[in-house]
Amino acid sequence: MKVFISADMEGITPTIGWDECDIEKKFYSIYAEQMTREVVAACEGAINAGAEEIVIKDA
Repeated sequence: MKVFISADMEGITPTIGWDECDIEKKFYSIYAEQMTREVVAACEGAINAGAEEIVIKDA
C-alpha cells in the first residue's frame, strides 16, 4: 500500500486560524513541533496498517 499525506500547520490540534502559523508569531516553533508529531503519528498508523511507501507533502 502507498500512502500520500498532505499536511499543513493550519490543521493541527492547537491552531484555530491561519494568522497563528506565521513564522514571526510567538508560538510558531511550538506549532511546528506539534505538526511534526502529528505527521509522525499518521505515518506510524499507516505503517501499522501495512503501508510500504509514504510520501509527505507540506500543503
